[in-house]
Amino acid sequence: MTETADLPYPIQRLFRTRVVPVLILSGLLLLGGGWVSVNSLEQHVYLETTQRRVETTIDLAERAEPEFWNQLLSGADPSKVLADPAAARAVAMLEAVSKDGHALQLKIFNARGVTIYSTDAADWGVREENTLLRQVLDSKMPALETSLSHDQKVYELYIPTETNGQTLAFEVYEPASVLDEIIADSFIQFAILPVSILLVLGIWLARITRNAQVEIDSRVQMQQSLRRQLERFVSQSAGMAARQSPDGSVPITRSGMTLFYSDVRDFTSLAEFHPPKATVDFLNELMTRQVEAVTRHGGDVDKMIGDALLVRFEGADREARALLAAQEILADLAAHPMARGIGIGVHDGEAILGPIGPAERQDFTVIGDSVNLAARLCALAGDGQLVVDELALRRSGLPDDGFGEVEDQQVKGRTAQVRVRRWSPG
Repeated sequence: MTETADLPYPIQRLFRTRVVPVLILSGLLLLGGGWVSVNSLEQHVYLETTQRRVETTIDLAERAEPEFWNQLLSGADPSKVLADPAAARAVAMLEAVSKDGHALQLKIFNARGVTIYSTDAADWGVREENTLLRQVLDSKMPALETSLSHDQKVYELYIPTETNGQTLAFEVYEPASVLDEIIADSFIQFAILPVSILLVLGIWLARITRNAQVEIDSRVQMQQSLRRQLERFVSQSAGMAARQSPDGSVPITRSGMTLFYSDVRDFTSLAEFHPPKATVDFLNELMTRQVEAVTRHGGDVDKMIGDALLVRFEGADREARALLAAQEILADLAAHPMARGIGIGVHDGEAILGPIGPAERQDFTVIGDSVNLAARLCALAGDGQLVVDELALRRSGLPDDGFGEVEDQQVKGRTAQVRVRRWSPG
């Protein structure tokens, strides 16, 4: 199973799931803010342009027909003032406001909100109760609102102006499409540059992250390949300890374990009278068959010492698993003999597990009296024979059929004798 630490850093996936949404959100916020700003600015400019147009028209009308304006502003009945043929010239000038600005309708209100002029004669002299109109007359600031007229969206532009000491308000109805087209064109011109920058930035970052991901994947694959090659030379527990202790402070532990120790019988003569390649091929095949068997039974190869093999079994049923592995190996070698046979010693006891050696070159291995005793029991075993301490056999729970009688053996390094039993296949 691949560990999380073995996986390459997913920079490309993180770019897609984190950076891309941020870029999109930034673009949307930029476009949203730009739309609001452009819309507000264009409305402001449009109001100012309409106001200048209105002021110019009023100035021309006052100069051309001052008497008409005085009557209109005096509070006289607008229908009578506007019905006078002399007012036709001033009315034509007023209607120029609507013609120049594509207006659908024009109204002029006095300070009391009374319509003193309208392109629709039905509105003459009508007082309009309109909150926005009152606000414009009081503040003398232009304003704009949206409404529907005959199922058509229109903008109502309220333009305040001063004439003869009085405040008037012009209400100009214009199709919304006119201003909307201006806003849309301005927004497109505004959005092109930042959107292009964000798009180019996103493409550039995508390319960088893609190349970075390729480089990261390549380096991780190289590291994994190197690690797999190195793990061929160390035990599983050594590799695990190194991964769990990146700072080099590998813990030292003491625990109970079952030690499996095997050794080739009369290997010296084999090495002496056979070519080096044949000797190495023999050892490789023999070790492969042993390692496969102990691995199937949950053993961890601690080290290979020339023609000897040391394996640790830990955890539940460790004694039984070690003995079953030893029996399987000896039975396999009996069925398919090799140039030399092996002897196996199995012992259960406490041992110390940790890094041994200088900081520059350490071996993560097991040491202690139990290891030595397993090697001594292996030395007692004949060709194709297993020697196990009697207590480990009892603890294994395996049937003792096929095991020899209990023997008391004196081994090097111990004053007390060791009780052992022997087993051979078939």
